[in-house]
Amino acid sequence: MPISTGPLSVVDILRSIPDSVLTIDRDKRIVALNGPAEALTGVEEARAVGRPCRTILNSEICDTDRCPFERTLAAGETITNFNVAMHDAGGAETPICLNTSPLKNAHGEVVGVVETIRNVSHINRLMEELRAQRNTVQSILDSLAEGVLTVDREGRITSVNRRAEEILGSTADTLLGRRADRVLPPEVGGPAAPLTATLRDGRQVHDREVVIPTRGGELLALSLSTGPFRTETGTTLGAVCTLRDLREIERIAEERRGRTPFAAIIGKHRSIREIFDLMEMIKDSDSTVLLQGESGTGKGLFAQTLHAISARHAQPFVKVSCAALPETLLESELFGHEKGSFTGAIRDRKGRFELADGGTIFLDEIGDLSPSVQVKLLRVLQEQEFERVGSNQTIRTDVRIIAATHQDLTRLMREGRFREDLYYRLNVIPIHLPGLRDRKSDIPLLVEFLLERFAAKGKGTARTLSPRAMAVLMEHDWPGNIRELENALEHAIVCSRGGVIDVDALPRALALRGATPAAERARPAREGVRRPRGAAPREAVLRALRAAGWNRGRAAAMLGVDRTTLWRKMRRLGIAPDR
Repeated sequence: MPISTGPLSVVDILRSIPDSVLTIDRDKRIVALNGPAEALTGVEEARAVGRPCRTILNSEICDTDRCPFERTLAAGETITNFNVAMHDAGGAETPICLNTSPLKNAHGEVVGVVETIRNVSHINRLMEELRAQRNTVQSILDSLAEGVLTVDREGRITSVNRRAEEILGSTADTLLGRRADRVLPPEVGGPAAPLTATLRDGRQVHDREVVIPTRGGELLALSLSTGPFRTETGTTLGAVCTLRDLREIERIAEERRGRTPFAAIIGKHRSIREIFDLMEMIKDSDSTVLLQGESGTGKGLFAQTLHAISARHAQPFVKVSCAALPETLLESELFGHEKGSFTGAIRDRKGRFELADGGTIFLDEIGDLSPSVQVKLLRVLQEQEFERVGSNQTIRTDVRIIAATHQDLTRLMREGRFREDLYYRLNVIPIHLPGLRDRKSDIPLLVEFLLERFAAKGKGTARTLSPRAMAVLMEHDWPGNIRELENALEHAIVCSRGGVIDVDALPRALALRGATPAAERARPAREGVRRPRGAAPREAVLRALRAAGWNRGRAAAMLGVDRTTLWRKMRRLGIAPDR
């Protein structure tokens, strides 16, 4: 007899539920089943009532020790079995989720069970799709050259790619689900690490250089970058951390320096590496390039290099200094002239644009062009044609233009000294060359390269710098950039009395800088770095690191080596970073 619940009976309610529902007495016989259960099992309620439940449900756990019936009766609790296989009305095997709950009478006694059945085929398909997507994402992550790991908001590791496993010396099985601060080196997952800062503040950290000990006891230099995962409302859900092995970057830099055309460009600083990458991207393009940077930053060298790696490398590279000639001669120099077009024009002459046809023309100091020459240059950029001075015959040209300037062209435009339309024609691919003061970590490399070049030319006997002299070079702001550094080293080689350049051999302005109060305050630390006779190499490196406050860049400068060399020494000597 149905239990009354007002206007509706329990049976009415069961029949309105979209899931399949069966009620079973203590003897495991069917008491009732609703419409969806009839459709699923293929048995009408009238035929099902009184029959054993296993003959109606027909699942893989019926008549096995996995059957939840006895456990539900004994414990009085709901038992869930997910992904149970049963045969539906059509005889096909269907995955179901089976919830078995106790059925109690008015006195609270368990008199049977209620089984709720839901077809989970669509859930399985969704899980398969998610699993496939996860495998695809993992495959992509595993193909990356950088190590990548992710953590949730509590700092537990949720994914790690193959390269991160190699860098950290741990497998995904030992990392997943563990807190980053407990299984990762403190430089990566500790309280002061970039990953912790991202989880705490939600801020990104780019290219933080750290040194971690490997399982083999060596030191490994890494560049870390971290960023947050956020919801649409900005809530941080977790963070991603990328690990770049600086040994690999060093190897690539060495290869790049060792092969033309990058062999003459010395630098490992991130800004220089970014310029190398951009040059590789645009080498096959004919787009105009505008090199901007202070005097002495090597704009001419970068222009020659860009031509050398381009498809035009077998054609002429023609250089014109727009500041070296007066307006009348510059126009003739660029576009050529006809015989008799002006006093001294005793014959026809081709201009630089004609000579550079098929190749590259480098217009240095473009900011010094006169207004009339700017108009003609604009026409060449727009229409690839011009006329010689004194001629009406149009000449077409096929050249790539690389322009360079140390001036602020936007300021010149505001002052009316440089055409705005010409600026935008030139500024298709802008490349800013950093001043030496902004890439001081490259100074030891440049010093080594320049000293080797001077030695090849037979200039002097000095082959290295003392720590004090290198420290002076590292402290100088270099307004003349690499050209000033080259001149300072040539002066030092000529004035040096032995094989090691000391402060007194540097140009007077630098030598006096080395004697300023600031330098005097720093000198005891540097002199403490100087290795006494018979001192062990390990102690000399330790002294440099302690004197520099364990800043490896400053310590390397004090020792007269670059940072990479210092890292190698630390690994070889078993010196771990002081934390």
